Amino acid sequence: MKIAIMTQPLGQNYGGMMQAWALQQVLKRQGHEVITIDRQPDQFGFLYRTARLGYRLAMKMLGKRKVPLNLEKDYSYILSNTKSFIANNIVMSEPIDSTVKLKAHFERERYDAVVVGSDQTWRPKYSPNIENFFLDFLEGIKIKRIAYASSFGVDDWEFNREQTIRCAELAKLFDAISVREDSGVELCRQYLGVDAQHVLDPTLLLNSNEYEQLIGAERLKEKNEGIFTYFLDKTPEKLAIAEQASKETGEKLFSCQAQSSVSDNHDVNLADLVMPDPRDWLAGFANAKYVLTDSFHGMVFSIVFNKPFYVIPNESRGVSRFDSLLNLIGLNSRKIISNVDDPKLNLFSDQSFVELDEIVDFSKDFLIKCFNAN
Repeated sequence: MKIAIMTQPLGQNYGGMMQAWALQQVLKRQGHEVITIDRQPDQFGFLYRTARLGYRLAMKMLGKRKVPLNLEKDYSYILSNTKSFIANNIVMSEPIDSTVKLKAHFERERYDAVVVGSDQTWRPKYSPNIENFFLDFLEGIKIKRIAYASSFGVDDWEFNREQTIRCAELAKLFDAISVREDSGVELCRQYLGVDAQHVLDPTLLLNSNEYEQLIGAERLKEKNEGIFTYFLDKTPEKLAIAEQASKETGEKLFSCQAQSSVSDNHDVNLADLVMPDPRDWLAGFANAKYVLTDSFHGMVFSIVFNKPFYVIPNESRGVSRFDSLLNLIGLNSRKIISNVDDPKLNLFSDQSFVELDEIVDFSKDFLIKCFNAN
């Protein structure tokens, strides 16, 4: 089959890139031709300029300077490693920045099926064109419609009334629906009026050996050492927990991400904003002895590489996805929800691991049956 994948824009988030790569790999190994749709936000230039102006004004009021950024030139440099990874490892369509162009692409390419997912494709705040991710542009086009591990990100309903009505209509046109969190099953039933299966994020459908092949032997170390930290939001509390873990274990801290963010309230060098190659980021998990993270996919790759880990969820980004996976594999104790008041955290004393074979097989079977069904 010729299959299109609808997911969020790639390049600025390691988890997003890796779930896109993994889902393509799984479908290709089933014999399908797979293309990920490069759906870019509408009117991106206008939104960027508005946000940029607002930030500059805020920094001026605070008496702080802003990192000067040129969208076309500097962002190409900042994302050079991630864009190169995508170009070499993920089959993409041409960039598409409107619903009209999206419909025209599908009419021209004549896909047999489209898969929506994974990641938070069904969260309106992360997918402003939310109806596109329920395939509103496919009216009049005969095609199999599948949702694989789509995520709402949270366990409450964030759609407005109009979005709820429209997306419920569109959801009923899907041939099969699966979601990444157990709470998503209930949200589908209650607000969209459809049944959904709970499946694993596609990154968990591949094993550590398959990721090590992607990483490359030159990036892998013979001996695992250190505490790999991957924090999307570097708060003083998280950094304090990391320092305490380092003292308790005698292991050094290390990370692999941009040294600074464009939102940092101080002058930084442009080179400090560059995101490392995703293979170097993956190697951080593979080479570590322990992992501390606030990222869902940071937690996922700790599991993939069988690393003792702790996760510190950020509620604004959505906690249900952490809870759902931790509950499923019986590692609820790996979530840190309180501040570091205890002088001894005893982190990494529990080094138990999990076997995912049965859940992985169930999730893969869901995909196989979707495409084998008439």
